[in-house]
Amino acid sequence: MAVSDDLPPPCVNNHHVKRRSTKKKRTIRRKELEELISAAIRAAHVARDKEFYIVSPEAIRCVGILRQIRSLPLNARLITKTDGFRTLLFISKNGNPKIRSESQSVIDHWKGILQNKT
Repeated sequence: MAVSDDLPPPCVNNHHVKRRSTKKKRTIRRKELEELISAAIRAAHVARDKEFYIVSPEAIRCVGILRQIRSLPLNARLITKTDGFRTLLFISKNGNPKIRSESQSVIDHWKGILQNKT
């Protein structure tokens, strides 16, 4: 028996349909934040010890880490659990003006998060 051309194509089960994920935005863990803060403080210490004014590789690395910290999705509890606020206050007194301004930017951002927790 011949198949007619006016019939619809056969039904096929498509099991490989991509579904949209409904995952929440991933929050960073305490240990990851502490590792980033310790890497920033190490780079700031090396930049201070080498006495390069602005453009040392360590200063650029420290500024990059601080920008990464600022862009993280943090909550007030994580900020208060880690001892990062005190460390950032220490970094904000560094001799390098770029490190100082970026760490002050992170501090201001964190203060905003802490004030909005209520």
